[in-house]
Amino acid sequence: MPYILSAAIFLIQTAFGLFIGLFLLRFLLIAVGVPFHEPICQFVYRLTNPLIAPLRRFVPRWRKFELAALLIAWLLVLLESMLLEVLFGRMRFFGLLAPALVSTLDWIIWIELGAILIYCVLSFFPSMRYEDGYRLLDRFVAPVVNPFRRWLPPVGGFDFSCWFASVALILTRLLVIAPLADLAARL
Repeated sequence: MPYILSAAIFLIQTAFGLFIGLFLLRFLLIAVGVPFHEPICQFVYRLTNPLIAPLRRFVPRWRKFELAALLIAWLLVLLESMLLEVLFGRMRFFGLLAPALVSTLDWIIWIELGAILIYCVLSFFPSMRYEDGYRLLDRFVAPVVNPFRRWLPPVGGFDFSCWFASVALILTRLLVIAPLADLAARL
């Protein structure tokens, strides 16, 4: 029986992780102002638009933030947590509202860390710098990396700003998200 439970947990986390990631990616792409004509943006928008379009009447954008995408991502995290609670035989549904919010914030940090890692790996290939995907990735990580670039410009052809941005994101997970998760679990 534990093997079936492990398989069910894996399938739930994989399926929900895909959709949570898509809606948060939409949220982040719009927040950083990536143009719609980019192929990855069109892919994400086409997959998420059936849920976002009807919800947008009730949850409008706020400045550059697509709050409907953030709301759906949070609801998906909440639904995933509820399903996992049922699998484990627990029934604390209302106690999952705050942990789902903290988990959504953690997802955003993980997406940014992943984007920075891919950006760093691609930066080792000079020919990639002229590709549209690389420029999109540069624009995607810029809000997190640029403050460190202003503080420490590239030295001898090496750009350490991505490293500092990654350290800052990991410290945010350790010093902000983890305590918030503990606090939310106690509520």
